[in-house]
Order: sequence, then structure tokens, then C-alpha cells
Amino acid sequence: MAFKDLMNNYYYGKQGKADMTVADLPANRRQLFGTVLKVRWTQMIGVNLLYLIIWIPAIIWTIMNLMLLNSAQLTDAGTFTRADVLSVISTWLLIMIPCIAITGPFNAGVTFVLRNWARDQHSFILSDFKDAVKDNWKQALPVSFISGVMPFVVFMAVQFYGEMAKSSPVFMLPIALVILMGALWSMATMLMYDMMVTYTLRLRDIIRNSILLTVGKLPYAVLFKLLTLLLPILGLIVSEIAPASMGYVVLALSILYALIMPTFNKLLTVSYANWLCETYMNPKIEGAQTNIGLRPENWDDIEYRPEDDE
Repeated sequence: MAFKDLMNNYYYGKQGKADMTVADLPANRRQLFGTVLKVRWTQMIGVNLLYLIIWIPAIIWTIMNLMLLNSAQLTDAGTFTRADVLSVISTWLLIMIPCIAITGPFNAGVTFVLRNWARDQHSFILSDFKDAVKDNWKQALPVSFISGVMPFVVFMAVQFYGEMAKSSPVFMLPIALVILMGALWSMATMLMYDMMVTYTLRLRDIIRNSILLTVGKLPYAVLFKLLTLLLPILGLIVSEIAPASMGYVVLALSILYALIMPTFNKLLTVSYANWLCETYMNPKIEGAQTNIGLRPENWDDIEYRPEDDE
């Protein structure tokens, strides 16, 4: 096979494959996720590389600050105070605001491709990505801007009220509230981009619906957010138990995240978003489908049998 044909098959799929029958469809969303992951994992690596392009400024800026903290710890530990560390972190978070803000349109593009895959539908990676970026960038940029501002606001608020809490424990309340606000926004963004590329809604409606669904299904929101953070959490645990292994942990995480983990996490959260939107929003929209990609519950009653294809 020529290299051109190989790349066409990679990005656009193979032609002439038989369609799935009703009996072949997944019975539940766990099966659907497993089927999609099995079929699409090689393409997910390509999407991941595409997705990482927009994160290069954030990655470089983060590495620079980690190197600064590491060098200060090794060469100037006596004079590099806690205040200096906090200053480095606040500066890092401040510059991260534009670094994160520019990722919004790319997030929308990747979400559209993965949303289709999570429904077990076909998607042309490059063309669908480009179209989704073009169609949704105006709504995506404010969402990603707020996502960039939120960590800085939470950090500064915790520092400010933390100092005041030393004199009165009542200031622990605003600390808890601002942390809760940041966590809620972080969980709600798992739905925002999916709604953005799926429905014709105003930005404020996207944000409101996402927050309402997140609060209404809070245990699931927490679960899926923790799942996206599972590898870093395990890495921290291993590093604490065996400090000598930290270098290997960082290397392993770097390779996994460079190859597939951001896209894997996005597929996970898009599948979660599809479930919530199809369950609680689509039934209110005339003609909207629910349980897309799943076997109908009454499929035995459909005038169809697998042997009809023989």
C-alpha cells in the first residue's frame, strides 16, 4: 500500500466495511466506551499530537518555572524563602492565563471529533476539527479564558484569606467557597465544550446548563474528574512511598501524556457529557436522538434479524 493510501486510511477510515448490525451495537455506555477505545486508540494518538500543539506555550512556561524552583532548591536553599516560592507560583499562574485562554478553540475542535467517536460515529479528523474550531471559537475563548483565570483567582484568594484566617477562623469560610467555586467550574467544563459543539445555545445558557447538570449529578462529576487525574495522583503516591522513583514516574507520565492521555481523558469526559446531554437535554428537543450508538432496548421487536444479512 502506498504511503498516501496509508495516511488516507488513517485519517478518513477504510471504505467498503460492512455496517454494524443491531445485534452488534453495545448494550450500555461502558461497552460503547470500550468499543470506541478499541477501534480508535491509534487515531487518538494522532489527535493527541494535534491537541498538544496549542498547549506548547503552557508546557514550556511550566517547565521554566519548575526548573527555576528546582535550581533554587539545589543552589540557594538558604535564601529562597516561602514567600519567594509563592511569588513564583503566582507569576506562573498569571502568565498561564493567556496560555490556557488560547486553547479554547482547539478544545472545541477536539471535542467535536471525540464526541462523534464517543457516539460510535465517523469523523474526519482534520476537516471536522477545523470546522469545529471555525464554528465555535467565539464561545470557546471566553470559556478557556475563565478556565485560565480561575486557578489564579483561587490561589490569590486562598493566600489573602489564609493570612486573615490566622487572626479569625471565620475567614476559612471564604477560602472554602472560592475553592468550591474553582472545583465546580473545573467539573462543569467537562460538559461545556460538548454542549458548545452539539447545540445552538447562547454562551450563558451553555454555562448555566453545564453547572446545573454538574450540581445535579455531582457524584458522577467528581468521579469523572478524579478519573482524569488518576495517573498524576498515582504518580504522587508512588513518589511519596519511594522518592528514588520520582524520575521514572515523571518520565512515564511525560510519555503517556505526550502520546495519548489528554485525548483519552477527553474521550472519557465527552462520553460522560454525551450521557448527561442525551438523558436530560435531548428528550426536551423535538427530533433529538437519545442513547446514540447503543442497542435499542426493544431491539428484539424491530423487524430485523442478524440472519437477514447472510
